[in-house]
Amino acid sequence: MKRITRLLLAITLALTCMAVSHASFAVDTASMLSTGKAVADQTGLTQKATEKATEKAGQLLNLNTASSSQLTQLPGIGNKTADAIVEKRNQLGGKFNSVDQLLEVKGIGAKKLEAIKPFLTL
Repeated sequence: MKRITRLLLAITLALTCMAVSHASFAVDTASMLSTGKAVADQTGLTQKATEKATEKAGQLLNLNTASSSQLTQLPGIGNKTADAIVEKRNQLGGKFNSVDQLLEVKGIGAKKLEAIKPFLTL
């Protein structure tokens, strides 16, 4: 009789643990879904972060005078792209007339230009 009681107690305990674990999983899932909803608009968050970073910096990077090293500080711009920007500037006689001319640089498309544009000036 004691064995059966212990066995039933063990089964009850195991089922209770499973139920608590399931309830905890359900709460975690609900929490993740609400958090996911908050970050659903990735573009909006990126834009807000860009605006804050620009405000924090207080100054813009001059596209016509920036060194290759300085250009690598822009989001998504590595050494090769920075060098290509300087090379394009040199081809243009040392001066960009518009930030949009960066679209002529290999490695810079519309999305990357939109990401770095808030940090640039002429």
